[in-house]
Amino acid sequence: MKTLDIFRDKQLTRSLIAISVPIAMQNLITYCTSMMDTVMLGQLGEVQLSGATVANQFTNIFMGLTFGIASGTNVLLAQYWGKKDVRSIRSILAVMYWTTLALAAVFFCSARFFPQEIMRIFTPDQEVIAQGAQYLEIVCWSYWGMGLSNVMLMSLRSVGTVRISLVVYLSSLFINTGCNWLLIFGNLGFPRLEMRGAAIATVLARLVELSIAAFYIFRLEKKISLRPRDVVAFDRTFIRDFAINVSPVILNEFLWSMGNSALMMIMGRMGRAFVTASSITNITSQFAQIFIIGLSNATSVIIGNTVGTGDYDRAKSVAKGITIFSVLLGVGAGLIIFLLRPVIVSFYNIPDSTKEVVLSVMTSASVIVFFQCMAIIELMGILRGGGDVRFVLVCDIIFLWLCSVPLGTVAGLYLGLPPAIVYLVLKCDEMLKIIAGTYRIFSGKWVKNLTRQEI
Repeated sequence: MKTLDIFRDKQLTRSLIAISVPIAMQNLITYCTSMMDTVMLGQLGEVQLSGATVANQFTNIFMGLTFGIASGTNVLLAQYWGKKDVRSIRSILAVMYWTTLALAAVFFCSARFFPQEIMRIFTPDQEVIAQGAQYLEIVCWSYWGMGLSNVMLMSLRSVGTVRISLVVYLSSLFINTGCNWLLIFGNLGFPRLEMRGAAIATVLARLVELSIAAFYIFRLEKKISLRPRDVVAFDRTFIRDFAINVSPVILNEFLWSMGNSALMMIMGRMGRAFVTASSITNITSQFAQIFIIGLSNATSVIIGNTVGTGDYDRAKSVAKGITIFSVLLGVGAGLIIFLLRPVIVSFYNIPDSTKEVVLSVMTSASVIVFFQCMAIIELMGILRGGGDVRFVLVCDIIFLWLCSVPLGTVAGLYLGLPPAIVYLVLKCDEMLKIIAGTYRIFSGKWVKNLTRQEI
């Protein structure tokens, strides 16, 4: 199969659309939830918005690790699904659930008992620390539901089940937004809890997510037909497979999340305006990348299924074609951010001086997002889907820790360059990753079958 032939492959196109569009809609719902959170907290003021943004850096580390658990597991699940080996899939899912519960326990205890100490890691601003700490010590109760629901829903993507995610996250959007409106501002006779109200709303929304996801998986889902007994009594031999193949992805996401937290530390020491600008810019970037993330997930599933069947030539052709297509998507995402800048900024109750910083940073983001889109599809979609998890680990971490973090520290804290320039420097790893990723894909050395060959 030639590379450009994939654009005429109707079956492939249907598969990509069937998986990527529901995931894109799910990402849109998640975006709306994050957007409503920042807009409502932004109405309280810059300190409250910065406090929640900094506090969520700790939550983001947890989310990054759960994403790593689910992404690494999906590499195995997609390849086993290509072989139609459901029994092995059930055992792998059980290991994934127990690992997620253990991780949630660690992060819950840390945030519940040491919220101020965690906040001080990211910022020296005492007002921001005070606001963020009261948010963090409540929102940590959401980690149990957040972690389990995320890995549950993400694991279903490997077998092509994605629509249930729309139901889950749409329910979460309504619960989170409604409770925010009631508890942050004290509407309809509810107490005005501000930051604490936002945290409580998040906890309630995550509880609803977990309830719906668990009910679907254990009672309604038919492809895997997982039952509670499968989670308790599973084949322990898969713990080793999980550790060998999933741990590099978990380590990847942990180091990547820690690297991004280091970037936030740099921003936090450059002032509230930069933290606020980063928060608003990240939300806008999420919107611009909604379809790209969906396509990346669809690509990972299709590549993984194809590798599982042993059709390596087709996997390589699909990968090259989607890489070429990702260039157009990156250009489109950049235009979206650039054109939406003034509209997005108008939603926030922030000083004019901060608005100027936000606009300049978003201009930089409109350039960076081109590279981010290609990197997401190449590394998260193609290379991980093909089982090349160690290359993604090395590529992600080297460029982040050896380039972005040290160069960003110099640019922001020692040279005192403008925020827009510092933002470009902090995100320079995205440019470097696509060079390495593109070379790896066209070399054809990334296809690795991770399934047990004797079951």
